Amino acid sequence: MLDKIGYTEITPTSSIDTNRHGGRAKCLQRLIRLDMPVPRTIALDFNSVRQISQGNLPDIAAMLGHFDRPLLSVRPSSQEADWGGPSAILNIGMNDDKHKKLCESHGEDAANALYLRFIRSYAIHVARLDPEEFELHGPADARALEHALTVYEEETDEYFPQNIGDQLSEVLRSMARAWEGTTARLLREARGAPADAGLGLVVQEMALGVGLGLSGSGVIQFVNGQTGERELRGRYLCKSQGRDALLASDETSVMYLRKDPRGGSIEEVLPNAFEDLIRYGDLCRNRLREEMSIEFTIENEKLHILDAVRVQRTAKANLNIAVALAQDAIISEEEAVMRVPPRSLAELLHSQVDPEGRRDTIANGIAASPGAATGKIVFTSRAAQASAAQDEPCILVRRETTPEDIRGMHAAKAVLTERGGITSHAAVIARGLGLPCVVGASTITLDRRAKELRTQDGRVFKEGDIITIDGSAGEALAGEAKMLEPDLGEAFQTLLYWADNARDIGVRANADTPADAKKARMFEAEGIGLCRTEHMFFEQERLLAMREMIFADTPEDRRAALARIEPMQRKDFTELFKIMSGLPVTIRLFDPPLHEFLPHAREGMVELADALDLPVSDVTRRV
Repeated sequence: MLDKIGYTEITPTSSIDTNRHGGRAKCLQRLIRLDMPVPRTIALDFNSVRQISQGNLPDIAAMLGHFDRPLLSVRPSSQEADWGGPSAILNIGMNDDKHKKLCESHGEDAANALYLRFIRSYAIHVARLDPEEFELHGPADARALEHALTVYEEETDEYFPQNIGDQLSEVLRSMARAWEGTTARLLREARGAPADAGLGLVVQEMALGVGLGLSGSGVIQFVNGQTGERELRGRYLCKSQGRDALLASDETSVMYLRKDPRGGSIEEVLPNAFEDLIRYGDLCRNRLREEMSIEFTIENEKLHILDAVRVQRTAKANLNIAVALAQDAIISEEEAVMRVPPRSLAELLHSQVDPEGRRDTIANGIAASPGAATGKIVFTSRAAQASAAQDEPCILVRRETTPEDIRGMHAAKAVLTERGGITSHAAVIARGLGLPCVVGASTITLDRRAKELRTQDGRVFKEGDIITIDGSAGEALAGEAKMLEPDLGEAFQTLLYWADNARDIGVRANADTPADAKKARMFEAEGIGLCRTEHMFFEQERLLAMREMIFADTPEDRRAALARIEPMQRKDFTELFKIMSGLPVTIRLFDPPLHEFLPHAREGMVELADALDLPVSDVTRRV
């Protein structure tokens, strides 16, 4: 039941809705309904948080009356996890008095760590102080704690707040106002959220992972986020909180989940907690119908489940997970198809930059053609062909491409252009060739004569330097990035089969050449929806015939040029019809955008003048 004073305690029967309280609050209720040991939690809905941002707080004293434990945490709960939210704040309620009591009950090290963590979070996210002032450069001891309190007092002209009600009020107000800020709004809109998207907040009792007994925190998941294969993954860190285990550098405090000859494990030390975690993972998969990452804390050997979120995954893993859930009758085949975004299928056909690998981005542009490739920089089509002849992968980098770059694009592994949009020459041709391509990278500057690429941050890349193009993300990266190879395995074929059974429309392909038609048939297209005949003439040996037709001065010359072109068309049409074996083929007759067939650089104009035996001035004037 929604409390009149602006919050709702999450119980199995309380009215919690994703559209009012956010995804995290609803997920916590589902975990509670599955009898998982979730600490007591209160949810504030979107309207309440909006009211808090305007200065209208709920009854804090009444809210605190719901909790038995001395410390609290506040986490964001947006409608979609991808929309983000303010940083979580832990250990609300820590003060000098609680620190003293925790020193007696849990030891000075634990008390210092808890208090320091809260001071730093509060100072940065609530008081908006400089994070560097609260960096810990040594052990979390009494001296570090005294220094943090002193810095806070110097920066704010007041002692660190000691009343839990005041602390909670300021945390709620800060997180609510952060969500309503311009930066946060623009960021979530970029992630697909509507401008008026709401934020919920969840206030939860802290389970302390720093007890005197066996205590710590960890994260466990039951699937590989890179491949989608079922396997146990995660970490556990002794004497820690939240997701510290994922960031731990002190391996001596890290424990494995399963038995491992390299060190101790939860399975050996706390077999009952390990069995419960495995059981909770199965419950999430079967009842929540999703692969979840479970955040847990063990306090004096007692297990607490703090949260569960959808496992972060690659496009490949997402497809494999959806197919596996359907094959295990957890979701339907139709739902499995709907869980795989169409764009990700195109990405699976190409190599991809490993999302867990290092990324040194040097330029951002428009993601014009998916996939990724690494190679040395070349600035001309001739250099690209020379590189390919020596079996050296290369990236063709141009201000913008023109028809005379076709040979270079065929030879290159990817294309990067300073100018252009999604329908530019480079983008259209790259998609047709299956080349990764980024266009409109306006922050780079090319010097064709010096054969240099300059980035916005002042770095200079010369011809022959190695870069990576991520056509799916629209980025150029320095050096050789770690790659994931395409995988069109059984799960991919299974999903396409299910999609084929569910669809109620026919699917035809855009195919302009016999090679395109063969690829379309390989993917079982039911015909060609559009064959753009002008694209048959982008090949270098055919391009000259098209240019002769464009430059013809008399009807007789034009008829002679068309006489050369017609057999090429007729041959391609015949092959297209044979390849499609009676399936429908829609052909669009000549609609040539002349600028796509003519050179723009002087070098290209000189070559064209030589080929047509014309003065360069005539070619320049006509172009």
